[in-house]
Amino acid sequence: MVVYPLYSDMQYYRVSEDAEFDASKPIKEAFLRTFDRPKSSGNASIVCGHYTTIHQEGKHYTWLREPLKRDVSHFNYDCTYGHELSKDFSTHLSMMRGNFTVLWLYEKYCKLSDTTDIEKKYQVVREALRDRLTEVYDSDNFEGSWTEIADELNVEAEPRLNSNEGGKAYEKLANYSDLSAEFKTWHRDYNHYDYLLYEEFCT
Repeated sequence: MVVYPLYSDMQYYRVSEDAEFDASKPIKEAFLRTFDRPKSSGNASIVCGHYTTIHQEGKHYTWLREPLKRDVSHFNYDCTYGHELSKDFSTHLSMMRGNFTVLWLYEKYCKLSDTTDIEKKYQVVREALRDRLTEVYDSDNFEGSWTEIADELNVEAEPRLNSNEGGKAYEKLANYSDLSAEFKTWHRDYNHYDYLLYEEFCT
């Protein structure tokens, strides 16, 4: 989430509501382009969405999720839309590259794309979160952190939409509570840098 100090009126702009959003361009352009649209007001100074980048102006906030909970949720979501590599959770994960969060932040947020090894990518992401983010929160405490941000910015916290809630918006094929200790050990090893990142910033 980016808080962009462009307008005095604190309103919300969601990337997900703007089909023409281009992460390579300044967010200011999206504000101005969507000024007359009812859902994406050009008066926005708080931007919520996955695709903001390190190069955008303003205060940046993000939430990290415990890596295994994140993978369970992502798998259930993928299965709903036929994107899974296997209907078996462990097989699906073993067919994917590990450390999803570190790699996603490196490529999407830091806007880097190269063959640097995962250790170096982790260090780049770690430094980006420490130097560029105003705050990094644990998604398990979303409500409390969202209220904290709203208080800091002196705005009213919008109610959480919960439009993508597992078990309601899509079926739960994998459950965190059903996973064995052996599997959790494998997952931690396979996603070593995601755990390092989460535990440094969220525990």
